[in-house]
Amino acid sequence: MIRIFLFIFFFAGIAMTVQAQQIAKTNSGRVVVLFDNGTWKYVDETPNVKADSEVEAIAPKPSVINSKIELKDAETEKLNFINGPSAKLKKYFKDKNIVNADMALVSKDGKVKLLIDWKVMTGEGFSYFGYIKEGCKISLELMGGKLVDLVYSEEFEPKEYEKYGFSTYKTKLNLSLEQIALLQSSIVTKATMTWTKRSEEYKVTNPAYFVNELPKLLE
Repeated sequence: MIRIFLFIFFFAGIAMTVQAQQIAKTNSGRVVVLFDNGTWKYVDETPNVKADSEVEAIAPKPSVINSKIELKDAETEKLNFINGPSAKLKKYFKDKNIVNADMALVSKDGKVKLLIDWKVMTGEGFSYFGYIKEGCKISLELMGGKLVDLVYSEEFEPKEYEKYGFSTYKTKLNLSLEQIALLQSSIVTKATMTWTKRSEEYKVTNPAYFVNELPKLLE
């Protein structure tokens, strides 16, 4: 049986490995995690045994080094990345306690922006979360424990819809070449948002978002 190896990413001259785990994509397009013992699992599902021949290598392209990333002008479609309960809102609301985040990527003139539309299920977003100010961040933990902090450099205030019971934050932040190299190499296992009033971890609904979407911006 032929074993299909995934490409190893080099970053700052050091090979990046993920603790005996590798990411792959099935022929049907589903993302799986491969283990050294021959087992595999779909993201967030129970491990199973499967023939290596049924799995093909996943993007991104081989040997991507941050200094050699070539970007094209492009924009990806908006997709959901976060959808889960807020620890703070759960204290006050049994049902309407969800925080949602939809993302899109825009590449222009060699720079990449991550557009994030936040929606929190309270008509008083400022009271519970405050603003998103310069220095607020989204901390993404990758498979293997590597942490990537996406830091805001601008201020965004909520738009509150008290009548309908939700608030929105329409935001954007810049991605560095170093962050692009890291994010496209591994799935996201945890996401923690630091607002001006608190930090909370939220459920990641699309762990392979950056693995799948960032290559669409590359030449």
